[in-house]
Amino acid sequence: MTGKMALGRPRGSDTQSVMSMNSIRTVDREKLRDKARQLQMKENLRLTLCARIQQTLKKSPKVAEELAGEIMRQQQQRGLGYDISDSELSALVNGMIARRQEQKLLASTRLAEPEHPLAAVPPLGPKEKTSGRRSSSSSKDRSGRRASKPKSGGGKPTARAPTVTGSLAEEESVYLTQSQLQQLSTGFRLPPKVSPKKDKDNGIWEEIVKFSSVEEQAEAERKKEAREQARRALSTKLDEQVRTRQQQLEAEHRAASEYYLQSMERLKLQEEEERRKEEERLNRAKQLTKIQDEQRRIKAQQLERERQIKKAQEQKTAEALQRQMEEDRERERKRKEAEKNRIMRVLHENEEDMLRKQQLKDKEREMDLKLAEDYIKMEERKEAMRKKQLEDMANSVKARMKFFGDTAKAEMDAKAKEDEERVRKYQEEYDRQQAEIDRKKREDALRSSLSQQEYLRLQIQEKKEREAALKRDLNKQAELWKQERQDAERRERFMKQQLAHRNRSQQEMLLQQIREKESRSLEADQTLLEVQLNAKLLEKIHKQVGNGASVVSETQNRSREVSNFSVLALQFMNYVTS
Repeated sequence: MTGKMALGRPRGSDTQSVMSMNSIRTVDREKLRDKARQLQMKENLRLTLCARIQQTLKKSPKVAEELAGEIMRQQQQRGLGYDISDSELSALVNGMIARRQEQKLLASTRLAEPEHPLAAVPPLGPKEKTSGRRSSSSSKDRSGRRASKPKSGGGKPTARAPTVTGSLAEEESVYLTQSQLQQLSTGFRLPPKVSPKKDKDNGIWEEIVKFSSVEEQAEAERKKEAREQARRALSTKLDEQVRTRQQQLEAEHRAASEYYLQSMERLKLQEEEERRKEEERLNRAKQLTKIQDEQRRIKAQQLERERQIKKAQEQKTAEALQRQMEEDRERERKRKEAEKNRIMRVLHENEEDMLRKQQLKDKEREMDLKLAEDYIKMEERKEAMRKKQLEDMANSVKARMKFFGDTAKAEMDAKAKEDEERVRKYQEEYDRQQAEIDRKKREDALRSSLSQQEYLRLQIQEKKEREAALKRDLNKQAELWKQERQDAERRERFMKQQLAHRNRSQQEMLLQQIREKESRSLEADQTLLEVQLNAKLLEKIHKQVGNGASVVSETQNRSREVSNFSVLALQFMNYVTS
């Protein structure tokens, strides 16, 4: 069972690997399709630009293809689109053609210069290329050859100068720095630096350098002789070509003179024919001008009639509009007047209603006062009547007591109590009505006060809500400004950290280069085993050449100058960083 499971596991992994490979192939196919589609689009765009250049600027197909490819490369480098107008296309093409002409003119001018700076660069021997050192004797020999170089053709530029100059520049470029090459390309060259001699014991490589310098001088002499022979052979060949070319030019000049005479005869005949055709064309043009003048006159008359008709129609339309506007203004005035009358009538009615209500209120107040006075008078009359009645009753009781005794007195007391009860009920009803009126007035006043308080509360609440919303907006804006300021400070700190890190890395790299150069300069030229192996060779070189410590000292001084320049560059970087 375990073996089956173990055998089954690779199958699952194989399936997964196959699926992953299929997915990778699908992705690769999609990428290839996208790339092919992009290339097809670029090719279509290039053909479109080529066709536009041929149509608008009348260029040949080959030149149009070159210009289209250069325009696409230029737009892609600038990060611009390819949808340019005809004027922009013309400007780009004209600029490219102008730059090409300037480059051709500059190249021809450089070829025509007899004393080109690169021509003065002497060739180097194979020993110099392998050893990497330059002897003083070889430099003197090169300077002597540079001063004694003849000018072929009486100082006139020939076709040999670019070839010799190119070979010399290629040989010299091995020992030239980038700045020196730039100086040579612009025609400017500083004199060689003479560094102070450093007092140091003769190196182990001194004898080898002396021997190499002698061999280099001999090799340089051989090369110089070979170049002189090649130059003489080339000069002879070029003179023969010049004579052949002069003969061809003379033959072409004679043929051109004959062709010129024939062309002048044909031109005279063509001019006569053109003159006759021009007269016929002028006559036709005059007739056509007359016809056109007549047509313009008829058209002008027709336009004048149409203008008069249009003017009359516009005048009628303006009058109709004026009448309509006056009618609209009159209707508006009447409507406003009717509205004003209605408003005045409503105001009068409101005033009458208010006056009537006031009169009703006054009448009600007078009625209440009258009722109160009547009630008071009635109460006074009742009181007087009651007192009189009581007196009468008292008198009657006193009178009847004599006859009826206690029975009559009880009846009179009951009747008096009924009268008092009736008066008390009437007084309670009146007090109740007055209390109800007062309660309604208090409720109305309370309701009005509560509504006013609710309205004021709503206004205060709305004001507080507006102030809270404004405060929230201000706080939100302040938070946004604070966040933006923090982001800006964070970005600034990050940029400063990156700049400091980049400066530190450059400083460390320069220090490492300086330390490596110093360690290389302090290392021994040869090991003890190499000295033992080269002892016989060094003795032989010492006998043949003699003292050649100048090359070693010059090389060491140059190395010291490079080290000093590196230290100065490091100090400048530290100053820029600080």
